[in-house]
Amino acid sequence: MKRIVCLIAGLAIASFPAAAPAQTVTVNGQRLYLNPGPIERAGRVLVPLRGIFERLGASVVYSAGTINATKGGTTVSLQIGSTQAQVSGEPTTLDVAPFIVGATTYVPLRFIAQSLGATVGYDASTRVVAITISGQVVPIGPVHPPRPPRPPNPPPVQAINIYAHQPAPGERVANRFVTISAQFTRRVEPGTVRVWLDDNNITSRTAVSPNGFSYKPPAPLDFGSHRVRVAGRGSDGAQFDRSWSFSVAGAAPPPATPIDLRGKQPAPGSSVSNRFIVIAAEFTRDVDPGSVRVLLDGNNITSRSGVSATGFSYKPPAPLDFGSHAVRVTGRGPAGGSPFDRSWSFSVKRAAEAPLSVTINQPAPNAPVGRNFAIQGNTVANGSVRVTAGATPSFSGQFSGSTDAGPRGNFRISVTLRTMPGQQAVSVRITVTDPATSRSTETTLQLRLNQ
Repeated sequence: MKRIVCLIAGLAIASFPAAAPAQTVTVNGQRLYLNPGPIERAGRVLVPLRGIFERLGASVVYSAGTINATKGGTTVSLQIGSTQAQVSGEPTTLDVAPFIVGATTYVPLRFIAQSLGATVGYDASTRVVAITISGQVVPIGPVHPPRPPRPPNPPPVQAINIYAHQPAPGERVANRFVTISAQFTRRVEPGTVRVWLDDNNITSRTAVSPNGFSYKPPAPLDFGSHRVRVAGRGSDGAQFDRSWSFSVAGAAPPPATPIDLRGKQPAPGSSVSNRFIVIAAEFTRDVDPGSVRVLLDGNNITSRSGVSATGFSYKPPAPLDFGSHAVRVTGRGPAGGSPFDRSWSFSVKRAAEAPLSVTINQPAPNAPVGRNFAIQGNTVANGSVRVTAGATPSFSGQFSGSTDAGPRGNFRISVTLRTMPGQQAVSVRITVTDPATSRSTETTLQLRLNQ
């Protein structure tokens, strides 16, 4: 089918006020009367150019949305609605895509004129589009092109529908993994297609082609009604939006048993003295381990806890503080199941303190000693031992010294007395302090002096 084509001027010009006069087109200085006249849109002058094609010496063929112009050895090819074109087989990009308004087809003037050897100029002060064709004789006087025959109206665009629905509209199916699919009544652009199931966008998990789509549920569909919706555009740009419903037969499953904790350690409300006690519990049914969060006194300890589908366990890396502690565990059942949030409390108490004592192994009470002697004994591990001696328990001026007990509490200290004439006895006081608790105890040893 051949059709006379009018072309659009793709001229980059400055913006004009809305009330500005229409542009004038000249060919080699002669005005060209056009009907319809020039149009300005988006900063471009658009001109019906049937007479211009003749002036350019080109023949034009239009078929199925494609425009082909030929002049000598030069061919120009354009597509309605596309900015991609070819000049003698070389691809190029247009500023404005060819389009149809009513019965007139428009294409870019500058591109056509320059591709066929003409030049295009624009005088902003007079709003004149001037086309110059070298080596061509132009008739004198204005040219009034005959009105082109009115082309037949394009056929109506056929709506895009879907058919071969699966499951069929209104159908009740028992298969909870049924494939959801349909075919398009004509080809579509796959990249524009969107598919929803119950308002959830499942496009990324759906196989889409120009002819149809298919979706395989990765998990069982819920019992009850389901709605499928598919929307997009056809290859000609026509939009479509279609939907249908089906249902999955079967009774709804009973509600899942709530997830609780058992075997809690330490027991809820218990009081323990072990500051490194393991904190643990089991779930009453399997959970999603990746969803579990464990908190101790509000602090997230999940990364330091051992978590499985059946329980969790946490070993404190440092001693727990004395007092009350709260454990909280949250998560979900498997496959995005029911959430749970459980907690309990326990407390850490101080252990009863062992009595602090000191035992003197040598010398024995009332044993004879000389001016120099040693005291050996046993007390708390690493205890601080201080020894004083004097003629009476209240007088300690004859000796004062100190030492530390070993890891097992053993100690030894040498004593040298400053004796007094006629002294027959000495009183030795041994005082021990526990470095861990700062508690102290003491004992007194009475000894006889050998003069």
